[in-house]
Amino acid sequence: MPVVMHVVSALISIYMILIFVRVLLSWFQGPSMGRPFYLLAQATDPYLNLFRRLTFLRTERIDFSPIVALIVLVILLNVTQTIASFGTITFGIVLALVIQALWSALSFILIFLLVLDAIRLIGEVVNVNSISPFWHTLDIILQPVLVWTGKVILRSRPVTYRTVLIVAGVLLLAVVLVGGWIIQRLAGLAGMIPF
Repeated sequence: MPVVMHVVSALISIYMILIFVRVLLSWFQGPSMGRPFYLLAQATDPYLNLFRRLTFLRTERIDFSPIVALIVLVILLNVTQTIASFGTITFGIVLALVIQALWSALSFILIFLLVLDAIRLIGEVVNVNSISPFWHTLDIILQPVLVWTGKVILRSRPVTYRTVLIVAGVLLLAVVLVGGWIIQRLAGLAGMIPF
């Protein structure tokens, strides 16, 4: 059984790499992609399409379905590696792996937003031309976080854009740090479930 699980783990790892390459290449898709891209799409799109059907994973500008597809594969990979290493697995371990995988995806998004917030704050401090498409795109991506911060945390008080960026950045950092600590404890407790 452990040998089979090692093989399955290796196949899942290879498939995850193929999906990652497919997603990266889709950003540069053009007429010159050719047969290798076609074969890659044939191998990965049926799986990715399962998640693309979930409309709540897509926004106007960002498609989160590949991230969720990869999370599912990460969970499967962790389960197969655990079985390969220990010969067995419990519900508690699977639950702990799911909790950790979901937090990994969420923390990735939070850290991504934190980095964008920091870049936007630096741009605001040095007074860059905020009319350029780059800064406009950052503003659009950060808008939900900044609006929520303004309404809930700052209670719609009149403050500068810089202040909202600072408060949102501190809030994102706090959520990443405290959330990571909480998730680590939850996963540890879940892993102790004996069945």
